[in-house]
Amino acid sequence: MKYRIIRTIFLMIVFLGNIFFLHAQELENIILVGDNGITEDIKEAKNFVVIKKYPNATYERLDYMLYGPLKKLRTYSDSTLTVLSGRSYEYDNTGQLTYYGYYSNNKKDGEWSYMNDTGKVVKKERYENGVLVDPDVKDTIKKKDTLSYPDQREATFKKSPKDFKTYVERNIDQEAGDKSVKGGRVIVRFVVNTKGATDNIYLEKSVEYVLDEALIKVIRNSPLWTPAFQNGKQLNAYRRQWVEFKKE
Repeated sequence: MKYRIIRTIFLMIVFLGNIFFLHAQELENIILVGDNGITEDIKEAKNFVVIKKYPNATYERLDYMLYGPLKKLRTYSDSTLTVLSGRSYEYDNTGQLTYYGYYSNNKKDGEWSYMNDTGKVVKKERYENGVLVDPDVKDTIKKKDTLSYPDQREATFKKSPKDFKTYVERNIDQEAGDKSVKGGRVIVRFVVNTKGATDNIYLEKSVEYVLDEALIKVIRNSPLWTPAFQNGKQLNAYRRQWVEFKKE
């Protein structure tokens, strides 16, 4: 579905404070939404929707509260946004991630994880082609591999964990806080894959679009890490990064 929103985009630029300074090449559309649906009147808007297009021909729809955090993210395999295919995230009214999982052809597939208000996974379900096959998936990874290997190492950025924090502080948009409504702490989780690249980046705690995108951008553009290694092979590693944005 294509929306005619040239005027709306202009209003969003004014409203969000140069929202397009991040990932402009991915933005397909921005839509203001009020109680009666799509609107061009910022005074009527309660939420807004961001549509992103990626090089692999997938689309993401991000539903944000006006002046607030992300409500949900959905991934689609078509430009009409009718076929759910890929990751899906749901957030509460404070921007805290509540559950996430994957769709395949509009059906839940694989593991779905449910979080408490601290971001800890408290329950997992497993689906196959839309059918719930295991309502209580147990985490057996630690039980399977409790051995210590002489060649094992954690994923590292340059020489120490502090080096990644320094990279983020030096490269993040320093003006993002002032472009936001009130600032706040954004928390992002991501994977360092077997090639050392940051991957599967998602929000654990959303604040506002302009702040969320600032942290996602700097993590996505990270130089390569040294990947995790164990028992003769490289492994994915899971990381968490937060930034406190202040509005002066």
